Amino acid sequence: MEEEKTCIALIGFMGTGKSTIGPLLAKKLNFTFVDTDDLVETAMGMKIADIFSDLGESAFREAEYEVLKEAVTGKRVVLSTGGGIVLFERNRKLLKENAYVVSLTAQPETIFIRVQENETRPLLKSEDPLRRIRQMMAERQKYYDDCDLIISTDDYTALECCERVVKSYRAMQKKTHQ
Repeated sequence: MEEEKTCIALIGFMGTGKSTIGPLLAKKLNFTFVDTDDLVETAMGMKIADIFSDLGESAFREAEYEVLKEAVTGKRVVLSTGGGIVLFERNRKLLKENAYVVSLTAQPETIFIRVQENETRPLLKSEDPLRRIRQMMAERQKYYDDCDLIISTDDYTALECCERVVKSYRAMQKKTHQ
């Protein structure tokens, strides 16, 4: 019998709704909500944009891995991850082994609308952010697709997405207990 996963990890590109759906999902399931970006900022004592500009992306990614190792072992946790967490094999392995992984998706145009006013997105500082979003999404898509459940946040409200995750997660739990 497969071990029950009590961590639900939300993956997906920035602006797909992880930070919106995560707390709703945690409340609905009576789980704790944890955001890896918040954990990195706390651990490093810096905002993510400052980590990127002052220390570089590799320092951020190392800190991200360290907080992920701890977070995925939590019981009854909804985990919102940074959009690039899936770029590294070690992170994907931790997620797959320890969490019920839900990929949230959205069209590039939707993401652009959602994040265009946000100055804290270091990877989108480019001349053509929509093109950059498309490029980054294409590079990451195969990793976002390797999960337990995919939900388009273009098609459903945050509450509807939450309901779909709960239904799918409970079905997986039932199957695990058989």
